This record gives sequence, C-alpha cells and structure tokens, in this order.
Amino acid sequence: MYTTQSRLRWLSILVGPELLWLLIYGIVVLLGRANYPPSQLLNDLLEGLSVLIPGVTVLLFLLWYVPDVEKRWLLLRVWVATLFGAHFGLEKGMSAYSDQGPGIGSAYIAGMVLTVFVLIVGSLFIQIRFRRRS
Repeated sequence: MYTTQSRLRWLSILVGPELLWLLIYGIVVLLGRANYPPSQLLNDLLEGLSVLIPGVTVLLFLLWYVPDVEKRWLLLRVWVATLFGAHFGLEKGMSAYSDQGPGIGSAYIAGMVLTVFVLIVGSLFIQIRFRRRS
C-alpha cells in the first residue's frame, strides 16, 4: 500500500516540464483542428507559436521556485522535454497553418532557435541563482 509520503514523492516527480509540454501539445492540436475551415485569427495564432513556444520555455524555469518539485535531474528534464515538446508543438502548429509556404518553415526554425537560446540563458541563470554555497 502506498503511504502519503510516497504519493507526494510521485506527485513531485510528475509535476514537471513533461506535463506542461503535454498540455501545450494538446492545446496546439486543438488549435490545429479548429483551423478548419481556415480562419485568419487562428492562422495568426499558429504562426505566432514561433514566439509563444519559447515564452512557455521561460515559464519552465519557474519550477525551481516551487518547493514541492523534485530538483534532482530537473535541468536535464527541462532540456529534453523542451526540445521534444517544442519540436512537436511547432511541427503540429506549423502543419496546421493553412497557407503552407517557405515562410512557415522559417517560423519553425526561428521558434526552435529561440527555444534553444532561452534554454541556454535559463540554464545559466539557474546555475548562478541556485548554486550551492560551501
């Protein structure tokens, strides 16, 4: 039988970047399905994912301020989940864009480059801010 402490431990592991990216992917899938027939508002939103996805990445670094989140391996989890989540989210969002052309591929590349930049800057911030002092 699971004790309350083991349940809290599992909950602290489950609350993390993977859960957020799964939620984001689900939202992007719903937006893509709602874009049929094509709507200019949804097309603009889907194209704006190249900026919104890196913005979500910034929010992931707030996990270090949540006390119940497991911090061991969290930076690696953020990197892996973000690279996969951003790729799949951008790919699904850009494929749902109604006017496919060379600009949509550029938006995907720009979104991934911005996401990696945010990961690098955020990682440096976390390493400096949460460095253990001896």
